[in-house]
Amino acid sequence: MPQRRLTDTEMHRLGPCLTALRILSHSKGPRRDVLIEKNIDEYLRTDPFSLAHALERLRRAIHYEELERRQGEDWSVAKNYVRLLLHRMTS
Repeated sequence: MPQRRLTDTEMHRLGPCLTALRILSHSKGPRRDVLIEKNIDEYLRTDPFSLAHALERLRRAIHYEELERRQGEDWSVAKNYVRLLLHRMTS
């Protein structure tokens, strides 16, 4: 089944989180992982919809960010953290 693109409204809600994650995807700092997780947690706390839907929107947004293949970006921490949270929900 093909994945649908995020709507403008969904992207607007994700905007601040994705902006922070884009910056952190270039970072090599020692607290990078913690900062990525903190930004994701903050987005999930402030999203007006269910946690499952918010995680799925974030998962798709990260997927599309990775497809851009911008030089120097590493989305693995964000992707793995969202995957872990989704897995915990289904366990």
